[in-house]
Amino acid sequence: MTEESKPDEDEKGAREKVGDGIRSGIGVLSAFKDALEETIQEARDRGDLSAERAKEVVKEALNRAQSAASGARERLDFVNQAEFEALVEAVDSLRERVAALESSVSAEERGGAP
Repeated sequence: MTEESKPDEDEKGAREKVGDGIRSGIGVLSAFKDALEETIQEARDRGDLSAERAKEVVKEALNRAQSAASGARERLDFVNQAEFEALVEAVDSLRERVAALESSVSAEERGGAP
């Protein structure tokens, strides 16, 4: 693997992650739609779709959708902003250390060469 191919691989990985996120988002929206339809159908079947019952139906549907969204969030393993920033700092620190080591090894090779 060359340095030239690495950005393409990183970009592909990022695209796959975005694609996974979009698919999960669509899944959550689909689950929300299904939850709404199911809850409304249950209310229709019982024949109690009054204004008060409609509020309850929406609350039930939102609870079902929230459960579905939580499941999708767990599957995606989201990190919060603080965790992300800590990872960025750690990667930046590692980059600096690697660059220093490479520079040190390069200087030793130049000094040790005839």
